[in-house]
Amino acid sequence: MINLKSTGILILIIAAFMVPVSAHGVHVTTNESAIIIADNSTSKLARSVADEMGANITVYKFGSADAVLHELEHALDDSNKKILVVAYTDTVQKFIKQHSEVSSRIIVADPNKSSIQQGLTKLNVAGATSSGFLTPLLSGLLIGLVFGLGVGAVWMKRKML
Repeated sequence: MINLKSTGILILIIAAFMVPVSAHGVHVTTNESAIIIADNSTSKLARSVADEMGANITVYKFGSADAVLHELEHALDDSNKKILVVAYTDTVQKFIKQHSEVSSRIIVADPNKSSIQQGLTKLNVAGATSSGFLTPLLSGLLIGLVFGLGVGAVWMKRKML
């Protein structure tokens, strides 16, 4: 038979050594300096646009507005965090109105390709370039022109001698 007195003392001893834990949720993006907040319907588009632009940014799928608010609260403490939002835009707009100090680091974009590109450019994310096809084309033409003129000059000089 179990002694109730010793059981009660054991429970009191265990309760005395328990430490209370206070936490308000898991911080999803621990060391990320730039993130995209998306949901199931916008995450693939955001990832493809970021990859196309060569942006060094991570896309996170959030399941609720509360999880987004929690992440935005962490952005208040981290002045280096840049966030592009393509989902839960109403929630984020309310948050920005309450905390105007983060308005330069949190950009809200529509879930379409051009808006996401503009948002990444505004955030100045490393690797995000909006030059597209024109810059490599012009660079190649310039290099080819300089090389071609040099080769042509050498060839013409040899032909004359």
